[in-house]
Amino acid sequence: MNPILKVSLGVAKTKTFRWFLVLFLLYKSIFNVFTADLMVPRLFSHFTLGKMDGNFRCFSLFFGIEIEDFRLYPGFPFESNPLAEAGRIRLRYNLPLLFFGKIKISEIGLQNAKINLEERSGKWNFDSITKPTESLLQEPSLESKPPLTEINTYLPLQASVSINLDSIAFQLKRDTGNLHFFSVEDLSLQTELETNRFTKIPFDLSALNQLDHILLSLNTSKPIPLDLDSEELRWKQTIPLSLRFEWDRTVSPEMFLFTTDIGKDDLLLEVRGKPVQLGLRLLSDIHYDNQLDQLGINQFDLRVLGQSWVSLSGSVKDVSKDTPKVDIVVGKSIVQLTSLQKSINQLKGIVPEMKLSGELSLEGTGVSGDWKNANANLKLRTSQLNLKIGKAKAHSLPSAFLDISSQLNFADQSPLSAAKPFPYIKSLRISPSHIDYNGASLSLSGEYFESKGLDFKINVDKLQLGDYVSGLGGKLQTDLGLSGESFANLLVHNKAKIDGFRYQLDRSRSPASYLGLDLSVSLLFDRPFGLSEINISDLKLEQKTVTGNKALELDIKGNLLTGPNLVANIQPLGLHVYTPNLLLVLPLVLKEKISPIQNLLGNHPILKLNTRYSATGSTKKIYADLRAELPGLEIKDLRLTTDLSLVGADTNEININTFKMNAFGGILNLVINGKLHKTSKPKPLLGPYFGNLDLKFGLVSASQQYLAKGLSFHGDLGLNLSIRDYDINGEFHSKVPLLSYTNQKCPGENCKAYVLEEVTAKIPIQHNLARDNEDSLIVGDKSIFIKNYGRNNIPNLTIRQVLGTHPNIPNLPFEYVKRQKDGPGLSAFIEYKENYANIESLRSYSLDGLVLGKNIIFNLGNLDPRSMEFRGNFLIRDIDLKQLMAPKVRDKIDDGKLKADLNISLRDLSEPVANLDLFFSIFQIGRDFGKSALNVISPQNFLIDRITDSYSINKIDVSLSKGLVYADVYFNRSLLSLLINLEDGKISQQRMPLANFLKRAQSEIQTYQE
Repeated sequence: MNPILKVSLGVAKTKTFRWFLVLFLLYKSIFNVFTADLMVPRLFSHFTLGKMDGNFRCFSLFFGIEIEDFRLYPGFPFESNPLAEAGRIRLRYNLPLLFFGKIKISEIGLQNAKINLEERSGKWNFDSITKPTESLLQEPSLESKPPLTEINTYLPLQASVSINLDSIAFQLKRDTGNLHFFSVEDLSLQTELETNRFTKIPFDLSALNQLDHILLSLNTSKPIPLDLDSEELRWKQTIPLSLRFEWDRTVSPEMFLFTTDIGKDDLLLEVRGKPVQLGLRLLSDIHYDNQLDQLGINQFDLRVLGQSWVSLSGSVKDVSKDTPKVDIVVGKSIVQLTSLQKSINQLKGIVPEMKLSGELSLEGTGVSGDWKNANANLKLRTSQLNLKIGKAKAHSLPSAFLDISSQLNFADQSPLSAAKPFPYIKSLRISPSHIDYNGASLSLSGEYFESKGLDFKINVDKLQLGDYVSGLGGKLQTDLGLSGESFANLLVHNKAKIDGFRYQLDRSRSPASYLGLDLSVSLLFDRPFGLSEINISDLKLEQKTVTGNKALELDIKGNLLTGPNLVANIQPLGLHVYTPNLLLVLPLVLKEKISPIQNLLGNHPILKLNTRYSATGSTKKIYADLRAELPGLEIKDLRLTTDLSLVGADTNEININTFKMNAFGGILNLVINGKLHKTSKPKPLLGPYFGNLDLKFGLVSASQQYLAKGLSFHGDLGLNLSIRDYDINGEFHSKVPLLSYTNQKCPGENCKAYVLEEVTAKIPIQHNLARDNEDSLIVGDKSIFIKNYGRNNIPNLTIRQVLGTHPNIPNLPFEYVKRQKDGPGLSAFIEYKENYANIESLRSYSLDGLVLGKNIIFNLGNLDPRSMEFRGNFLIRDIDLKQLMAPKVRDKIDDGKLKADLNISLRDLSEPVANLDLFFSIFQIGRDFGKSALNVISPQNFLIDRITDSYSINKIDVSLSKGLVYADVYFNRSLLSLLINLEDGKISQQRMPLANFLKRAQSEIQTYQE
């Protein structure tokens, strides 16, 4: 026997061979074309509602599947029309190569195929293939896993794939919706892909490094028929739709090819039954030349309506070297928006309403050079460009030209810094360029060199602020300059003016004015775009009226340090206000607030401020030194200095280290120091804060000095207060030899002058802000407050005398308070405690008589005017009213002496006249003044004259309540009274309005001045 045959028979008799033989026969019995033709359609029909037909030419687990005459039918009601059909379907691969670390898909092929998608009554044909299944509730995952960024294969693999689709047709039909029919035919696609060996598949762009060869070819042989039918659009045309992209890294040098022909210059559409002509086409031819090692852009043309909007040409040389050289430029570019507008008008209702016109060009834009030294430039030109979309704002660019060039180094990997915040840029040049936009014009030019620095200039003219900033109006013109040795230190110079400047505040709008700004600032950076310091060399702001008169001048110098420790310095800030002119340019809401204090400010107030603000952590410090001139108050040297510390993130505490104010050469001074803090207690004193403060206010002058507004002062007058939470304690003191005032019209008939001599006082003050009760001190028995049990307090307020001009007679001196040989002309004891003032032992020598006051209480309560109240009793003894008359009138009056009692009670000072209760009882008055009093109470007539001739007045009682006057005149009997008899011996007047009473009194007083 042949030895080889003998060995073969021996192997065949082994169990291993028998097992392999059985597995082979079992595999072949399942994976063969006959089994596939018999079983696959049956299995498909069993597990789905559809049906599949086809002739298997290959059915292998290790080498793939091939089917001819394939048809796939959906279920009811689409069973008569195939969902998909193909002349041949091929999926060929080689699974055994996986043992050698290679994944090879020889072909994914589809030839002469047609895909039909159809919808009837809202149901698609592909939905009728699968059987309905019960949805299973998925339990939510308890742990969230981070997303995958790559797939590990663990073993080194290499893949190759080939896809070949030829003569593919696609068709869609719908009986609902906007789109009714769409079809495309003769689609073809060829793709080849080959990789190098890999162990990971990343999910980012680094996956491209694993590709060795890629080919993508789409419809390169012939154009594609398209057919689209919708409710508003009908399109049936054959258009080119070709693309070829190939990149092969397996050869040296590499091979690269990219060509396209997509679109058509004349796209014929029907929109709502009307023909519409459009055009959009992209032509490209980018090819790599192995001999020249050059990537050439033979053609790259974007065309709209047959016009070349952007046409590129150029090349990339030395592609395989480390520093390839690029030279790409936009050769031809004309964007005709006017032609496009005609097509848009035909699409009215399909696209948003818009209006376009004008031309735009990018011709000359390009890039050249290598990776380390590239030159890029942008050239943009527009002519009569207009754009408006819907009802939005229209944009008009009658003319624009931009010419920007730059030198770049893409190999520069140095870290960015404050001096160089932009990567790759070595230089940048802006040739003189301009933009005209909506009536405004912008001009710019300048250059930047990494070694020399930068210098840019920008000019803006006729810019309407109202078009860009809400609430502002006016026409802006500005010249802006930006320069510096690097971006770490920039110098900004700006000179701007706004004609017709207006602004809106609340609901009022300011009148037109002129606003000018002159600014010089240096900006320092410590990191890219990280601003660390701002130095204001000069900032001048000027506002004028439309007639050119100055209204406001502001001058600022200072600096600002940013970062974790913020520091701001203003040294100095100067403000000149021309009040009459300023009121002409302010909106009504501000004019109403400033007009009442115009007399206090004067015509030309001046402010100068030096201040420093610093913030470290949660602590802020403020120092300020303010000096002012207020002509309205005749103050030329007002100075206010303060040193504050604000502690806490929410400013829980304010430390007032220094707060000083002085004026009039140091005569007036105010000093406050202490602390403000937040607590949980109710009703804080100052906003949200309680105080722990010491306040001292004083007027001190060793000699008589003129202060302001006709006021002269000599002496020491002051108020010292200590504030501790709710409690305010202190003292008012005075040692004033002389205090005088004139209305600055002396000498003359309108002269008013007054002098107070030897004013001394020492009045204690105690107030509790926590008191919120409204208990009355004037209702009921007040003896607990007013009785002194026979003891008189020593007066703590004395005034020697008060002199002045006569109240009715010009240039005639008059003693309002007459000094006494053994004491002052006015004295009283005043005590303020428990939120009310108690005034006792009031004595005033006036009009050769005496006025006494007692039981005088002024209750401030909780400082609410509605709960404040006043009460007082005044005794008037032997005052001579003739002294109030002119000398020529005095001799005609027989007796001017008057004795009376006056009681006043008032509760609720929010309406003092309506709530005033007054009782005035005159029990001695001369005949002439008595007759005048009767004329005020009762109209003058014959009967009244007879009564005053018959009776002498014994007493007059006048009371005021609720704004009404009640009066009774009591008479003494005489001989004539036998003829005229009065009921109860009096004449009464009831419920006379206070206004009528005052009018009659004024008229009667006039009779003594004539």
